Amino acid sequence: MKASQSMKIAVLNPNSSKAVTQSMERCLEPLIGRTKYQIICSELPAAPIGIEDDNDVATVSPMVEAFVKASDADAFVISCFSDPGVAAARSLTDKPLFGIAESAYCTSLLYGRRFGVISLGASSIARHRVQIERHGLLGRLAGDRSIDMTVAEANDVDNARDVVQRVGAELRADGADVLILGCAGMGEQRPALQKLLGTIVIDPVQAAVSAAINALDLGYNQGK
Repeated sequence: MKASQSMKIAVLNPNSSKAVTQSMERCLEPLIGRTKYQIICSELPAAPIGIEDDNDVATVSPMVEAFVKASDADAFVISCFSDPGVAAARSLTDKPLFGIAESAYCTSLLYGRRFGVISLGASSIARHRVQIERHGLLGRLAGDRSIDMTVAEANDVDNARDVVQRVGAELRADGADVLILGCAGMGEQRPALQKLLGTIVIDPVQAAVSAAINALDLGYNQGK
């Protein structure tokens, strides 16, 4: 195994938005400052500017697989809440690989009985439900509500703040005692939303990168 100082976690934003990648980097600063591993964020220049429907997911999934296959990173985080290409990419490597949605769902179970998801739109909600059901977690889902925004709109903190806070409050009324931000570009909403609503709010990128750090600390591989 490589010396830990040179081990790398590749955090892939599988769209082409540098603004989303930069938002992720800002949200990851506390982890970057504490970990002994390199955390390297990047995007896919040939991908859509946002992953907002099933066609976008289908487009970027093979790009994710190609990225993982070509990379020399020691762990991977795929930073789209639809977890595009995650299952297939895991078959290509024995290195730990995490999707941010799966990581956020698992993390939420540590902090509350029922979670709520703040999603971009109706098609996102449908994709999330399939994955939540696959993980056997429908009984822990309090609600999944849309802010009806594009990735770019949701990434604009000032533009999205009011609607994110309103939808978060609605999910609390639905019975959610943990909230999950359902887009990699929403992470900068987390501190204010958590303070306003007085409950745990999970940034899925932070959750997945924390899992990747733990996996490297444990010397974990996927046993391929």
